[in-house]
Amino acid sequence: MKKIIVPTDFSEQADNALRVAADIARENNGEIFLLHQLDLPLHLANNASSNLPEAVFFMKLAKEKFDNLLKADYLDDVTIHATLKLVPPLVESWTLLKDTMQT
Repeated sequence: MKKIIVPTDFSEQADNALRVAADIARENNGEIFLLHQLDLPLHLANNASSNLPEAVFFMKLAKEKFDNLLKADYLDDVTIHATLKLVPPLVESWTLLKDTMQT
């Protein structure tokens, strides 16, 4: 496998999947496309400016978790293409994955 897509929600299960993907990528000279899709709650996704601070909080929290994940020792010597996307509700993940793989 040369290209491995690994979506993450920062759970223990997602971390285990990333560890396995890193081993596979390392053994096969592959690369990982790590993806986190941040779906804001519906009440934050509209344009109301009163919701902006809460939306910014969720975005910063996701970025911090994503950045910390990328520092994991088990990702050493593996090529990682990291994508953190803020998407409107109901956007299909397939479209996001396809766009990520084309970059």
